[in-house]
Amino acid sequence: MKISDFKQNNKEDKKQEDLMGQYNDLKDLSQDDLTRKLFEETTRQKQEGTFDYEKLSSTLNSLSMYMPKENFEKMKSILERLK
Repeated sequence: MKISDFKQNNKEDKKQEDLMGQYNDLKDLSQDDLTRKLFEETTRQKQEGTFDYEKLSSTLNSLSMYMPKENFEKMKSILERLK
């Protein structure tokens, strides 16, 4: 194994750990709480000039496999309105 392969694997492991951490932080929240958190994060990012729709969309898509389909679809719909 090349060092570059190890670094890539390590980055992928870190990304997976980050996603699981995000999931664990959000998994027990109600739909209303999830919606509130999304709006709070969006507001914060827009105020700071760091709002990145594509990044949020990508994160939501990455978390989709851990969410009930209904919750994912609701979050996706809300995210579309935030553009």
